[in-house]
Amino acid sequence: MENKNKKIYVIFSIVIVVLIVVLLFYFEIIPSGFLKNLPLLKKGPRVIEENLVIPDTQKINGTEARIVEKGNVETPLVPKNEGEKVIVAKAVLTVKGGYDKALVEAKNWANDAKLVFVKSLGAVTLEGKSSQWQLAFSSATKKGKGYEVIIQADQIVSKKEIESTAKGANLPANWRDSDKVIQSLQELPQFSDATISSISLYYNTDGKMWRYALSTSRGTTSASAVE
Repeated sequence: MENKNKKIYVIFSIVIVVLIVVLLFYFEIIPSGFLKNLPLLKKGPRVIEENLVIPDTQKINGTEARIVEKGNVETPLVPKNEGEKVIVAKAVLTVKGGYDKALVEAKNWANDAKLVFVKSLGAVTLEGKSSQWQLAFSSATKKGKGYEVIIQADQIVSKKEIESTAKGANLPANWRDSDKVIQSLQELPQFSDATISSISLYYNTDGKMWRYALSTSRGTTSASAVE
């Protein structure tokens, strides 16, 4: 009987507390945003865990990275609060970091290997990092062949020779990394409420220049890779 009375007392106390809080809000004694400002109730950044899949690439022609496909995760370019921030597990390398790592393998494949494109296969962070990158290379000495490297986190998980009609080029000394390109978008007023879901770096053979393509909620946005 004593235990039963204790349970009744606890339930009664909870009801009274809830009733008091409701009345305080009703009479505007407590500001409406009070609960949102409590540390325990604040919403933290989203943490993205991805099931990454290595693409079954058989052939490339060099146009694959010009129009980027929309990714599965929309990252706000200018987060308004902690709840809008995105943390991507295994997002370790930027475009440059991925390129530097893959180039070593590409040079083992062909000494004259040149980059064709870099594409994010996972979610993109505001630091220009992704959990998975696809890189393609060409070689003048290996006619009709190309080389693909897939990087997950900071590890190469796939490398293979593929059919290719693509032509790569040397990167200019002053090319911008992916973090700088995203930063340039953040500074534009029209992107203040936009999101980004994927990014690529490719060589435009028509204009003979390197460019970035970014999939945003404003559509595909192109930017020069040169400072």
